[in-house]
Amino acid sequence: MTEESRRQLLIISTAAMSLFLLSFDINMVNIALPTITTHYGLDVASSAWLVIAYGVVLCGLLLPFGKAGDVIGHRRLFIAGMGIFTVMNLAAGISYHLDDFSALIVFRGLSAIGTAMMVSVNFAIVSLNLPEEVRGKGLGYFSVFGAVGFMLGPLASGLIITYIQWNWIFYLGSFIGLAGFILAWFFIPVSGGDGHAADILQTVAAFIAVLFSVLALNRLLIDGFTTLVMISMVMASAGVMIALSRQGRAEHPLLEPAIIGSPQIILPLFCMSFIYMTYSGSMVLLPFYLEHIQGLPPSSTGLLFLLPALLIIILGPLAGGYADRNGSYLITLTGTGVMVLAMVTFVIMGSFTGVAITVLGLMLMGVSHGLFNAPNNRRIFCIVPSEHAGTASGMHQSIRQVGTLIGVATMPAVYQMVAGPSPDVGSMVGGFEAGFLVGLIFAVMALGLSISIRQVCRG
Repeated sequence: MTEESRRQLLIISTAAMSLFLLSFDINMVNIALPTITTHYGLDVASSAWLVIAYGVVLCGLLLPFGKAGDVIGHRRLFIAGMGIFTVMNLAAGISYHLDDFSALIVFRGLSAIGTAMMVSVNFAIVSLNLPEEVRGKGLGYFSVFGAVGFMLGPLASGLIITYIQWNWIFYLGSFIGLAGFILAWFFIPVSGGDGHAADILQTVAAFIAVLFSVLALNRLLIDGFTTLVMISMVMASAGVMIALSRQGRAEHPLLEPAIIGSPQIILPLFCMSFIYMTYSGSMVLLPFYLEHIQGLPPSSTGLLFLLPALLIIILGPLAGGYADRNGSYLITLTGTGVMVLAMVTFVIMGSFTGVAITVLGLMLMGVSHGLFNAPNNRRIFCIVPSEHAGTASGMHQSIRQVGTLIGVATMPAVYQMVAGPSPDVGSMVGGFEAGFLVGLIFAVMALGLSISIRQVCRG
């Protein structure tokens, strides 16, 4: 290995630690959610706000932090984010002793600020420090780090819940965050520093729009058209109108015109968003299905989640390398098609006994992500101007997390609406079918978008 190859590998590995932590952290909480739900005496939809609160903060801050990285430097923002993530996960673990679910939500929301800071610039760090001919393969290794987090998060969470206590998942996240902070200090190079900060009013308005849209959607599906839902819809509408009005008037708008005006960037971003709607909602519902319907303990559920992660680890770099040589169109189309098959599997799994069909669905999800992510990311970043790399990275992660948030807000809420407040086994199976049917709709939307995207960058 040459010195330059070694330098590139260290940059990729350190920047990708942010995706590892994001995936590891979220999937640990997903596995722990049934236990946390029981601990605080909550229903499924209410406990999902532990995931939703994290996602709302993440979605609202990724894009402005991406632009901020272009102003103050990507390295500086990445390191600060890793530090905040570390401290707030430690606080979330300690909050167990307060026996207050709202305190846990607050610390999770604060840790999401740190996650947003580092994740918003990770693709910019890689795209500015890797030559184009190996960029797809490098982004494939990003998928590997995310998949390892996906694999180890459920496994670690299941073992911690079974043998220690659920709040130790946050202590573990804090320890890994500290290691990531040290690596970032030594290996993340200086980049950025010549961009412009986002318009503050537009940033605040966009955050309000995301927060109240998710709140309105989640509570409308569960409670119907209540006063809270109506107020949330009004607040969301006001946020959208202010954000849109500032887009045309602000000197430095939140949404970069050179990026949002390109269909070859926007369409792959929205395709990715639908994939993550499907994936994230499924990953919240599946632990409940496996534990409540199939009777598996959390440790066994965590072991099952190793299968898709292993497939992503194997397929991610291979798919990225294929895209470097042949372009992204065919392989991303295949990935979205496989996600449709995965959702069909989950919709019908309640009609079968045992977990074999659930395992099949998990494996199909792993194949889908392994084939889709790196080639789709490559076709976005191969045409992004270098001066907007941080903004594009923040927009990429923002739209991805909006998809994650919508999936978490809708699929569990549809389950709760169909199953009812005190469901028997039959009602729960019906609820799961309805929730995964929503995921199937998301997957079909991703497939339709994937078909429509014209290939620009080739190997």
